[in-house]
Amino acid sequence: MMKKVPQTIVSLVAPPLLLWSAVAAAHAATITVNPGQSIQTAVNQAKAGDVVLVKAGTYNQKVLFNGRSGAAGAFITLRGEAGAIVDGTGVATSGREGLVTIRNSNYVQVENLTVTGLITDDHERTPVGILVEGSGSNIQIVGNDIHHIQHTSTCAESDSCLVGAHGLAVFGTSSAGITDVRIENNRVHDNVLQASEALVVNGNVNRFEVLFNDVYDNNNIGYDFIGYEGECGGCGENDRVRNGIVRGNRAANNSTTTNPWYNFDGSAAGFYVDGGRYIVFERNVSTRNDIGFEFASEHPGKATEDILMTNNFVVLNRDAGLSLGGYESDLGAARRIKVNNNSFYKNKGFGSEITLQYKVIDSSFNNNVIFGASTIAESYIASPGGSSGNTWGRNLWWAPSTSSSRGIPGTTVFQDPRYVAPDQGNLRLQGTSPAINQGSLGAALTGWSSPLWTSYYSSGSIPANGNRDYDGQQRLEGGTIDLGADEYGTTAGTAR
Repeated sequence: MMKKVPQTIVSLVAPPLLLWSAVAAAHAATITVNPGQSIQTAVNQAKAGDVVLVKAGTYNQKVLFNGRSGAAGAFITLRGEAGAIVDGTGVATSGREGLVTIRNSNYVQVENLTVTGLITDDHERTPVGILVEGSGSNIQIVGNDIHHIQHTSTCAESDSCLVGAHGLAVFGTSSAGITDVRIENNRVHDNVLQASEALVVNGNVNRFEVLFNDVYDNNNIGYDFIGYEGECGGCGENDRVRNGIVRGNRAANNSTTTNPWYNFDGSAAGFYVDGGRYIVFERNVSTRNDIGFEFASEHPGKATEDILMTNNFVVLNRDAGLSLGGYESDLGAARRIKVNNNSFYKNKGFGSEITLQYKVIDSSFNNNVIFGASTIAESYIASPGGSSGNTWGRNLWWAPSTSSSRGIPGTTVFQDPRYVAPDQGNLRLQGTSPAINQGSLGAALTGWSSPLWTSYYSSGSIPANGNRDYDGQQRLEGGTIDLGADEYGTTAGTAR
């Protein structure tokens, strides 16, 4: 894996008024917390523009921002120095609660803390490392290390129990919702989640950025973007996450094969959308999870909609590379999913490289490179349940055995893509690859209306193939784009 380097993010908020900036600057202060002192006391004192600086040491305490807000250009920041650890050992919680919780607050940033050790076996509790909930705007969770948040109950789904934990969670639970969330450069790992997810955005959340995070070695789903679970009662269609970009992240070794709630059956996706809408996944890698990417809906009559998956590596996942649609016929649908310029390698188990389950509708698959684990034919599975309107352009397919390529849809290229070192996760192209200059540019997505998209793409229209490849190189070098996530060439890339 390449080292992930932070990238400057365009602000999603309007420039602050000069008068307010001057007032905020006048009050700005650094409030230092030393071991043995209360972080909460410092947070309660902080005003717009202030930094609560937590010195190295272990702090056995919870921290709550409740209705506390900074301002545009003057966040309230909770910042840890190297070695600052918020440890939940022996800390009492109730219901769903975080070691660090941000509730009904605006312009708050939490950065560079280690958050660990919150553990329960109580069915009525859901421990969380860092939790954002209620309503609010302009929340930034940056550079934290979140691990060993654990629900240790051994009950199973078949016992009709529901227990869970999260490493990092955002829940929009009010009609006002949560807007403009940035989650960047965090590590979320070694958490015991049972029925829940490591990094989750759920409910009434609009405009979010999930950038350059590393989520690994958890016993359930890595990243999850959810709708229709009733987190925002009475919100109707707004009870779903929407308008988000998921870029440059890694999901690795997230699996339910060690999870008693699933009876140790592997079904965890590295990246999962269950009911979300208008989300771009680009330049991510998903490896050695149960499923690489999954776009589905677990709720009858509902759908995951309007997803762009482009320039991602999907490598050596245990059961499927990409799974779309409801896993049972009476569940929801996946609608208008665009899968362009991704590179797959040996993802195989109950599914295959690309698996269409029930109700995959009006989706498209173009310019991908698919290197299967067994035969070419076994690299694609389609269930005969309620799918319609799906289109396949040109894709390259290959496998160790070329004895059968029956049933592969679209315009096909059956050749070895000549990845550089696929068993080590490097799906870049060698200079002799038949994928070079074989792609075609798709029409830009123009119907997604949000300030988020104009901040990332000046015209507001979203390039269907991405404007940069997996490494951040220009997507187009020469006259024609390449197949797969790597654009072969020498032009220097930007930060992933």
